Amino acid sequence: MIADMNLRPALTTHLLQRVRAFQEGFRHNLALLGPPGIGKTFQLQQVMGQLPEGMAAIYCPVYRESSRSFLTRLSSAILQAGLDACGPRPASLAAGIERLGAERSLETLLTAAQPCLPKTADALRHVERLLNRRALADAFSSALDAVAQLNLELRRPGLFILDEFLFLEDLGFSHAFNELGKRVMTWPSTQFVLASSSPVRARRILRERFQLLFGQFELITVDSLDASRVNTWMQWELRPLCGSNETLMPFLNWWLGPYPWYLHVLVRRLREQAALRQVTELSEGLFLRAAWDVLGSADGPLYQWCVRRLEPLEHVVAGGRAVEALLQLAEGARTATAVGQRIGRGGLAQALETLSDYDLAQRTGTCWIVPDPVLRCWVSTVLSMHRAEAGWNPEQLRERLAEYLRGLWRAWIERSQRTLTEHVTELLTSFEDELVCLDEKTGRLPQFERIEPQSEPGYSGTFLLAEAEGRRWCYAIADEPVTEEGIVRFETFCRSRQPKPVRKVLVASQGLDENAKVLAKASNMWVWGARELDVLRTLYHSTHELGAHATR
Repeated sequence: MIADMNLRPALTTHLLQRVRAFQEGFRHNLALLGPPGIGKTFQLQQVMGQLPEGMAAIYCPVYRESSRSFLTRLSSAILQAGLDACGPRPASLAAGIERLGAERSLETLLTAAQPCLPKTADALRHVERLLNRRALADAFSSALDAVAQLNLELRRPGLFILDEFLFLEDLGFSHAFNELGKRVMTWPSTQFVLASSSPVRARRILRERFQLLFGQFELITVDSLDASRVNTWMQWELRPLCGSNETLMPFLNWWLGPYPWYLHVLVRRLREQAALRQVTELSEGLFLRAAWDVLGSADGPLYQWCVRRLEPLEHVVAGGRAVEALLQLAEGARTATAVGQRIGRGGLAQALETLSDYDLAQRTGTCWIVPDPVLRCWVSTVLSMHRAEAGWNPEQLRERLAEYLRGLWRAWIERSQRTLTEHVTELLTSFEDELVCLDEKTGRLPQFERIEPQSEPGYSGTFLLAEAEGRRWCYAIADEPVTEEGIVRFETFCRSRQPKPVRKVLVASQGLDENAKVLAKASNMWVWGARELDVLRTLYHSTHELGAHATR
C-alpha cells in the first residue's frame, strides 16, 4: 500500500476516536468492510502504530492456511501484544508499524512472556498441547480465551483485531463464528475490530452467526479517498514528468478513486515507462503503454490480480454461468432480465447469487453492477476477447483495451466540463423505471417526462422538479458540503410545492455535516452522495459512454 501518505486521514481519526473512547468505558466494536485492495489493512496498521499508551492490541490477519499455522500466529500475536503493552511505547508511527511486522518464533515469545505474563503463557502452552492432539475446535476456543486472560493479567482493556475474519470458516474450526460471537457478547473488557474484503457475506455473518450482535458493531464501509491528498501524492510521485498532461491525473483519481493499490501500481509503471523511454511528458501514449503492462499483459500485476479474483468460481457449481453473467454485467447489462436475454435464463439466479457471494458483482434493487473499475475493465476487454472465437491476436487485444480507456477518459473530460446540476439532469433522463437501492433505501427510478430547474433566492445550490405519470420528485443539488440550514431550505421548498412531492432527493457530492444527516433522515430524504452517484453512473452511463467497443 502507499506507505508515504495516508489517503484517508478522516477514517484513521475516526477509528482512533473509537479506540480512545473504549479506554474511557465506551465500547464500539468495529467492522471494517470493503473490496480487496481498497486499503483496510493499511488503516488497521495506522491504528496499531498510534495506539494509546499502555493499550494491549492483538492484531492477527487470517489467511487461507492450515489451522495449526493460524493458531500459532494467533498465539504469537497475543504474546507480542502483551510484551508490547508491558514494554516502552514505540517512538514513532513508523517504529510502531515496523514492530507490528516483526516476526519472532512462538517459543521465543513464550520464554520472554513467562516472567511477566505467566498465566497467559500457560494458557497458550495448553493451546499447543490441544493442537498436538488435533483437537482443533478446543484449541481455537482456548486461544480465544487467552485473549481475555491477557487482559486480566495486564489489568487493562484490550483491542482484538482480526483482519479477513471470514477466512475462519475455511480453517476447519467447527462453530468458529458462534465461538467468536459468544466472546463479543461476554467480554466487555475487549474491543473487537473485524475486517473483511467480502462485505455481503460479512454482513450476513454478523447478522446470522453472531445472532443479536449485529447492532453492537459499527459497520464502516471503506470507500472514497481524500481527492486533494491523492492529487498531492500523484504530483509528487510523477514529479520527473514536468510536462504532465493536465487531465490525466484527475482522471486517474476519478477512475481508480477508492483503490490506492491500483493507483500505486499504475503510477509506478508510468514512472518506469517514462524512465525507459527518457520522456518528461505524461502523455496519452505513455498512459496506454503503462495500462497495458499492468492490466493487459498476462505478466501484469493487475492482470494477475483479476485472474485470482475469478479463481474461486472454478470450484463452485454455478461458476461457469457466473463468468458468463459477469461478462454481460461488465458490458452494460443492468438487470437479470437483460442478462438472461443475452445468455439465457437457465441457472442465472444461482450464477448472480454466486457473483454476489464472491463480491464480484453487487445487487442494488433489481439492478446489478460490477463495482470494481479495474475488474470491470479487464472483464469487458481482456477476458471478453479471450473467451471470444479464435482469430484475434495480441495487437487486437491491446487496441481493444486502449479503446476502452480512451472512451473512459473522453467521457470523464466531457463530464468534468459540465456542472453537477447538468450531470444529474442527464442522469435523470436516463432512468428506465427500475428498482434501485441507494442510501439504504429502495425505490423505483421512474422515466421522467419533464425536468425543470427551480431558482430559489439565497440558496447556493439548485432545486429540480421532476415529473413522471403524475408523480413529482423534488431534487436539491449541492456543490458544497450540506449544513442543517441547507436541509431546512430544501424541506421548506418541498412543502411549498403543489402537488406535494412523493420523493425528496438530496444530491450532496461533498457530503453532509452530522446535524444535516440527522435532519435529512428525520425528513425522510433520499441522500445521494458520491458513492450513490458512482452507482448510478455505472448503471446508466457505462454502455453509451464507452461506445461499441464495450460490446462484443
